[in-house]
Amino acid sequence: MDIRDLWWAAGRLDFPVSATQSVNHRWHNALRRAATLIEPAWPKNYSAGPFTFALPTVALVLYAFRFDSEWEETPVEQLVAALAPRPQGETKIEDAVRDALVERGHDLDDDSQLSRLFRQLTEHHPPLAYTAGGLELTSADHWPGGTMMRAAAEWANHWIAHHHLNNAPSA
Repeated sequence: MDIRDLWWAAGRLDFPVSATQSVNHRWHNALRRAATLIEPAWPKNYSAGPFTFALPTVALVLYAFRFDSEWEETPVEQLVAALAPRPQGETKIEDAVRDALVERGHDLDDDSQLSRLFRQLTEHHPPLAYTAGGLELTSADHWPGGTMMRAAAEWANHWIAHHHLNNAPSA
C-alpha cells in the first residue's frame, strides 16, 4: 500500500450523493479532507486492516456531523472527539452517523451508493480467530467482532490524534 492507494480510494468514493450540487460538493470536500488528515498515518507496508475503512468513515463523519465550523475548518480536536470510542451505554458511532445522515435528508434504505457504503461499514461481523480451514490466526490477525466503521473510527481516532495533535508545535 502507498499513498496512491489512499487517493485512488478517495476517487472511487467521489460519487454524487444528491441531485443538489452543493450537497455533492460537501461530500467531495469531506472526502478530500479525510484523505488529507489520514495521509500521514496511512500504512505503507500493510494491505489490510481497519485503516482500509478509515477513509469512508472519516469522510462520513465530516460530511454528516454538524461541527462548530464547516468541514475545511473543523478543528482536528472535534473530529478526534467524534471518532473516539464511546463508553457502554452512549450512542454508538454507527447510530450517530446514521442519525446525522438522515437529518441531512438521506434515505439509508434506498439503493444509493451512499446507503450501500453506510450498510457495508455498519454490518456486524462476528469475532474471527480461525481461518476457514480451521487454522488459528496469529493474535495480530484476530478480529474482535463488530463493525468496520467502529474499528476504522478507533484507528482514525488514534492516528489522526497522533499525527495532528501530539506532534503539533507548542505555542
